[in-house]
Amino acid sequence: MDEQMKKQLGIEENKPVDWFETLYSESNEKGNGVPWANMAPHPVFQYWIDKNLNIGTGKTALVVGCGMGDDAIELEKNGFKVTAFDVSSSAIVLCKKRFPDSKVTFVQADLLKEIPEWHQKFDFVLEIFTIQALPPKYEDILIKNIADFVAPNGQLLVVTEVQKSERDFQNGPPWLLNESYIKSFESHELKLIEHSNSFESHMCGELHLSLFQR
Repeated sequence: MDEQMKKQLGIEENKPVDWFETLYSESNEKGNGVPWANMAPHPVFQYWIDKNLNIGTGKTALVVGCGMGDDAIELEKNGFKVTAFDVSSSAIVLCKKRFPDSKVTFVQADLLKEIPEWHQKFDFVLEIFTIQALPPKYEDILIKNIADFVAPNGQLLVVTEVQKSERDFQNGPPWLLNESYIKSFESHELKLIEHSNSFESHMCGELHLSLFQR
């Protein structure tokens, strides 16, 4: 993202989430102006779920940083009872407008803050590009809080872009992760059980799919 756009959105290292509300409040049900809005499930997640159909029967799922809501709807189609959150209240309004007949619970919440009522609550947690959308200084707390959502024997699916160079605030957003994110999640009692970096990347890094289990 160029400097002019960063200034326009008000992206500041010490106000890491404010710009999401600016972005979504100026968007609409077509996702105009939201650079990561596929208006469909993320293709890497879609590839994975197509190989694991109907895994959600009787299970709960949480979508981290749900954006326009398509990934949450795909999980619902696969039998999960889904909660999906975003820090932007405008994003949640758009989700509810786009999917008025869905039973997904769309709620506003901030990943930088602990949510005690979600402690190890969900059988399946989905994280796509959320960590890399926030400044590098918050990586540890983001990973800790995401890991905390995963229930005993539950799973966490992470889709993220990875770079070899050091993460630096001046070089984003997005702030692509380093491969060390895997060990960071494992330090929170999660085990990597599936991993692939063979997907095509559009951000000059490696596109990773990593599945963890508690």
